[in-house]
Amino acid sequence: MKKITVLLSMALLVLSMSLTSCVKDLGVIDNPNDGGNTPQKDPNFKSIIVMSDIHVMASQLLENRGAAYENYLNQDPKLLEYSGEVLEYLVGETVKRDPDLVIIPGDLTKDGELLSHQLVVSILGRLRSAGIPVVVVPGNHDIDNPEGYYFNGDNTRPAERTSPDQFKMMYADFGYNQAYAKDPASLSFVCEPLKGLVLLCIDTNKYEENKYIDKGDEKNYNQTSGRIRPATLTWMLAEADKARAAGKQVVLVQHHNVVQHHDAQSTLQGDYVVADYAKVSKQLMEHGIHMAFTGHTHLQDIAQYRIIADNAQPDSLVDVATGSIISYPNPWRTIKVNNEFTEWQINTEYVTTIPSLSDVNATCRKRLNDNIKGGLGYYIKDSWSSLDKYRDATSALGLTRQFIPETPEELTDLLTKYLGDQMSKVYMIHNEGNEWKNSLAVGLEDQLKSNMELLLRDRAKTLGIADTQTNLLILTFNTLYRMQIEPGFKSILTDVNQYNAPDKRLESRTDDLNAVLRISR
Repeated sequence: MKKITVLLSMALLVLSMSLTSCVKDLGVIDNPNDGGNTPQKDPNFKSIIVMSDIHVMASQLLENRGAAYENYLNQDPKLLEYSGEVLEYLVGETVKRDPDLVIIPGDLTKDGELLSHQLVVSILGRLRSAGIPVVVVPGNHDIDNPEGYYFNGDNTRPAERTSPDQFKMMYADFGYNQAYAKDPASLSFVCEPLKGLVLLCIDTNKYEENKYIDKGDEKNYNQTSGRIRPATLTWMLAEADKARAAGKQVVLVQHHNVVQHHDAQSTLQGDYVVADYAKVSKQLMEHGIHMAFTGHTHLQDIAQYRIIADNAQPDSLVDVATGSIISYPNPWRTIKVNNEFTEWQINTEYVTTIPSLSDVNATCRKRLNDNIKGGLGYYIKDSWSSLDKYRDATSALGLTRQFIPETPEELTDLLTKYLGDQMSKVYMIHNEGNEWKNSLAVGLEDQLKSNMELLLRDRAKTLGIADTQTNLLILTFNTLYRMQIEPGFKSILTDVNQYNAPDKRLESRTDDLNAVLRISR
């Protein structure tokens, strides 16, 4: 059972990588517009732009393009070589539109290289010069990251890292100097960039858990998972209470998701949602926080988590995740919000062209599609030592040790052969958002299940496993699929959170791209 779980989880990890003003529950209605709205100056509304996971890599880091850089791109399909130019383009668009606020929920750089942070600060400085407030928080790539490198042909060498103190100093004009409260336990802070709107800007990263060869560790390791430190949670809830007592609207900004964006996210993609998300979300709701802006997943997705209070009135928290501007489909968000900050008109736009690249979307789509095998192979190879022990336990189902292939490459080829097309479709659909509206999603779950069964049967036949044992294997797989895998797939492909909940009031689906969200104050 365990080895089947591991085999499928590896494939599913790539598959998945891929909310009324007088009541507590968030009212959501579709925006009648089709997106592409430019925030206009209107005395009754404020305009906000959200861009996330900008992942800028300074050009000096690519000394000579070669195998080292190509190998990196093979497992990471971002437009790194155009990242500075993409941000320049979007900053130019932002200056034209003159919003009241810009929010960037983390992953400002490729891997926290000091040179890359310096470039980001330089480009974002144009917004500050234009009088546009900018608020940033760090992402898991940004601080004390051991994976920042110079690329020179076949070789790499370490780039200078950015410490927490350096980050705070470099981004002083992008939130820290404007903060009226700072967390002693992290890089979290509270600010009020617009009168009546308080942002809880939370550092959810675990950079203190990173490992470094140059400090004596066996290998470099960047911790990607997130959490809100207990001391930070106590501090931020107290700050929220004070702000709400003063009549302010309180909104959360952090890198990691605070709400699951599909029902299996905390299981299959635990690195993407904060630890103990359900407990944390409940506490946030209890303190009047009902909206968060996040990044990290590279998904353009809006998800709502609901609970039923003792009085049977649903309470909710909405997580507005914004995708990466240098990963398909290159989205960013434009928002119009009323002066009470209770009605949020959220729309999606895309980076489509830059001077050096006429069709950004097509290039990113191809890279994402090409990355399916490379990304899966990278994950399998990285996890092989922990997976290999399960090859010795296959006798639990009367199988040979060889049921799981001998090498990471063989396992990658096997999964790609049987599941590659479906993995690519799920990856694309999930990144784009509004999965339930996508015709490619029709029948996709059945195709995946059928192909998984075919993979298992063909593998058993190749190894000469008896039909009776193969049937037992398929029966075990179907049980596992129904209990652990199917609910996650249905949540993803129907775009419904808390899918098939016993109390249907807990189920929720939002327009991920263009929606009007209403929250109380």
